[in-house]
Amino acid sequence: MDEIIKAQEHSYKLWEQHISNSMLLYPNEYLTRYIYANKRDFNSILDFGCGDGRHLEMIARAGLEHIIGVDYNRSVLDIAQQRCQKYNIKCELYQNNQNKKLNELIKDELDCVVCWGITLTNAYYATSEIFKQFAKILKPNGKVIANWRAQDDSLYGDGKEIAKDTFIIERDSHKGMLYYIPNLDDIKEIYRGANLEIISIDSERFTTDNGKIINSWHIIEAKKI
Repeated sequence: MDEIIKAQEHSYKLWEQHISNSMLLYPNEYLTRYIYANKRDFNSILDFGCGDGRHLEMIARAGLEHIIGVDYNRSVLDIAQQRCQKYNIKCELYQNNQNKKLNELIKDELDCVVCWGITLTNAYYATSEIFKQFAKILKPNGKVIANWRAQDDSLYGDGKEIAKDTFIIERDSHKGMLYYIPNLDDIKEIYRGANLEIISIDSERFTTDNGKIINSWHIIEAKKI
């Protein structure tokens, strides 16, 4: 367990450098469609792991009124703050480096939580706890939309496996990062343990480098039971 915790902390630092040095300009297309399709039902929303704010900007443009961003790293939140100021976006930004529970930061119950590109960067012990915290800040029937790397992704099995389905990646683009890529049954168990009911499971898959690298995701919508 100590090895996993140390690897997790090191990975957070690497992600901070990655995001700080290369701002992600565009929101994910699937998530954008989801937000616009459901915006009449969502007044309040949390982007957990908001990074540099690319999805905060998109959510604001969709017309949502109460927008919150939370991230582990202070420097990327500073970038998100600059982005929000540039485009006159009103949102609340909080750093949470696991020293507080989400319901200590966020007092109001929310309609939706976005967790995009985050599940893979946290080991099982962290991911399962995060989803339990989501349930505590959601309104009854509030939604969680999240994506998870699938096991046919090229990153699965890359590098040293330090726990079940948990790897220290060796590929240059992700070198040293901890990636947790569970199977679908284990993902479903995380939702059950958090009292979240899965509504739908979709997939997103594309290749890069002339088909050599496979990027594959489960996209899961769930609601608070």
